[in-house]
Amino acid sequence: MKQTKVAFVGQPEYNLPLYENDLDDIYTIQNFCTLFDLKINRLSVESMSSLIAFRPDISICFRPEYFSKELVSALSGIKVGISTEPVPKYANGELHYSLDSISRFRNLLRAAPLGFDFIFHYDSSSISFMALMGINLSGTVPLPVATRTWTAMPGAERGNNWDVVFLGRSTTYREKHFSPLKRDLRFLHIAHGITGKDMLPYYHASTIGLNIHSEPELMWEPRVQQLMAAGLLVVSEQISPNGILVPGEHFIEITDPSSTYEICERIVANPRQFEGIRRAGYERVRNLLSACQIWPSLISGCLEGAFSRPLFDLERVHLGPLEICAEFSGFEHLLHEFRDALS
Repeated sequence: MKQTKVAFVGQPEYNLPLYENDLDDIYTIQNFCTLFDLKINRLSVESMSSLIAFRPDISICFRPEYFSKELVSALSGIKVGISTEPVPKYANGELHYSLDSISRFRNLLRAAPLGFDFIFHYDSSSISFMALMGINLSGTVPLPVATRTWTAMPGAERGNNWDVVFLGRSTTYREKHFSPLKRDLRFLHIAHGITGKDMLPYYHASTIGLNIHSEPELMWEPRVQQLMAAGLLVVSEQISPNGILVPGEHFIEITDPSSTYEICERIVANPRQFEGIRRAGYERVRNLLSACQIWPSLISGCLEGAFSRPLFDLERVHLGPLEICAEFSGFEHLLHEFRDALS
């Protein structure tokens, strides 16, 4: 029987851990690195000619807002967009937003006329805000981990080179958490240059997997489940409520740089005290966020037309009050209408 041809299209440094080679025995897979046409700041027919030549039955396109209408039209099969960037959300009775997440939401609106059959967002806590703005996507899909590839190293084989590890760029906000740890603990910080499973030897040589947001805004980075899948004890700021990963049960939640420092010191002094949380996180990801579960379910549903097409009512988009409040203080009264509609 002919295998379904699946194209994954995205930035390997961010997206490769979501699938790696875990689906190769189920589908005919090809990975395509996004190559921007700088003249139009989008992915064009010319820059992605190898993707078109592959003639996929279904294309999984990360960050669909950066595709061109001409490229989407030229693709064979079903075209699926996966929105992976944080956008404003209403969670725990509070609006969470910043100039950065508002900008990313505006970027997502660029996907409206492109012709994708389905578009999914990774963070379910943003769906009510999107709906208020007139944006109804095809659904949500949590970002999975290639758990056949991303696995824990048996305890006897684990290294002990590093107390804390973090993969990601430095920001002023992050360094407030990092600096005391870098001073007093063995802290491995890799900003760029390692892709996919090549990170595993460094994770397997570390005790604590740290997750700190780039800015002080609620979000859910896929780094969290990737660290868990690699067998690390995860210490993280609050992440978006998601019904899968629970603080205190699957990871340790911290609130500020002092609590980050305190809990990391405690873990380094006695890691066995937190073994139950580490193990629970590892099992949770394998049971609920495995690429071998999430992608086949999504792919079959898309091929069968089980999801709704995305609807963008752009006339309802009203971001002015959020942008004012994100840049200036004293204008929070402008958000009463939003809060009343969302609560």
